[in-house]
Amino acid sequence: MGRIRVYGEDVLRKKAEEIRNMDAEVRKLIKNMLSTMTRKNGLGLAAPQIGAPKRIFLALNEERSGIITAINPVLADAEGEEIDLEGCLSFPEAYFSIQRARKAVLKAYDEKGKEFIIEAEGLLARCFQHEMDHLNGKLIIDYATDEEKKVWREKIKNSRKSS
Repeated sequence: MGRIRVYGEDVLRKKAEEIRNMDAEVRKLIKNMLSTMTRKNGLGLAAPQIGAPKRIFLALNEERSGIITAINPVLADAEGEEIDLEGCLSFPEAYFSIQRARKAVLKAYDEKGKEFIIEAEGLLARCFQHEMDHLNGKLIIDYATDEEKKVWREKIKNSRKSS
């Protein structure tokens, strides 16, 4: 199982690399991601969050009771706006109000290398956008106000001192 990388670790700020071959290493990474996401009760998980700078994310599709594996994903379209609280496995106990598109269209490849397109709205659309941010080195704190950033950076600094 993978260790969740937390705010401050360099891998979270790097743009993830495209997957060129669907080989055993990629399948092992996906299995590791699924195990980690399940263990942490996450709604989604991007490969950089477990230290692998690869363009893969998983998202829980509650409507279909399944997991979406997105390899080399692209947000093909987005529309509408909504603001909601978001948390992140890489940013424990922090929640920020973030404006995102209400609907999103994702184009990606599955673990078998087959291309798919999925339209989502609400929580799943938000999850797609959040995980895409991870693949591009962007974190939820980047959406925070200066005051929120100051408060959370201080909390993180203090929690690291005590652990």
